[in-house]
Amino acid sequence: MTTNTFVAGDAFLYHFDPRAKLLSLVLFCSWFFLPISLVGLYGVVFSIILLGSFNTGVHHTWRTFRSILPMLLFMVLFIPFNVRSGESLVTFGTFTFITREGALQAARLGGRFIGITYVCTLLFATTPMTEVMLSLRWYRLPYKASLVVTLAFTYIPFIADSFSQISESHKLREAGEETQKKNIFKRLSELLPTLTSALVVALRSIPNLAMSLEQRGFGRTEKRSMYHTLNAYTHPFTHFMLSIMIPVVLWVLCRT
Repeated sequence: MTTNTFVAGDAFLYHFDPRAKLLSLVLFCSWFFLPISLVGLYGVVFSIILLGSFNTGVHHTWRTFRSILPMLLFMVLFIPFNVRSGESLVTFGTFTFITREGALQAARLGGRFIGITYVCTLLFATTPMTEVMLSLRWYRLPYKASLVVTLAFTYIPFIADSFSQISESHKLREAGEETQKKNIFKRLSELLPTLTSALVVALRSIPNLAMSLEQRGFGRTEKRSMYHTLNAYTHPFTHFMLSIMIPVVLWVLCRT
C-alpha cells in the first residue's frame, strides 16, 4: 500500500507547520457551520479552491472536485424537496416543487460540503502522512488512534487507485469491440465485475495491512520512540497565530 494522498510541491503551504495546519483544519470545519452570509461562504470556498490550485495544481483541484461531484449533485437535486414551506420558486399546478428556502439550504449545504472537502484535501495533499501522525501525537492523541487515522487515509486511496486500475483493465479488454452507446442499466451491469474485483483486492490486502500494523508497533505496551521529528519547522508561533487569525477575521467579515 504505497498509495499516498501527498502531492509533491514547493509552495508556501508545504512549508507551513503541520500542527498549525491541523488546527486550521479544525477551525475552518467549525467556521463553515457558523451563521455566515451565503456570499461570504462561497467567497471563502472559492478562495480555498484558488489556494489549492496554486499549491497542488489545477489538475489535482479538478480531480478532487470530480470525485465529489456525484454526491454534490445528489445533495443539490434532492435537498430542496425536504423544505416545503416558504416562497415558491417552481410549481406544477398546486404542487410546490422547489421553495426559496429549500434552494438556499441546498446552496448552503453544498458550499459547506465543498469547503470542508477542499480544506481536508489541502492538509493531506501538502503534508506527508508521517508529519500528520507526528502532529496528532503532539496534540496528545494516543498512538493507536493516530495510527488508525493515518492508515485510513492511506488505505482508502489504495482501494480507489485499485478500482481505477481494474476499470482501465476491463476497458482494454473491450478495446476491440465496436463502440456503442450504452444505457444506464448496461453500464451498471458492467460495473459489477469491477466492484467484485476491487472487493477481492481489498480482502487480499488484509494480511498486508495486518503486517503493516504489527511493524508499526500496534498492540505493544512499551513506550514507542520516534525517528522523525518536526524540528525543521522553525516558526511555529507565527504559523499558529495565522491559523487562528485567518478564521477569526473571515468570521468578522462574513457573519450575518
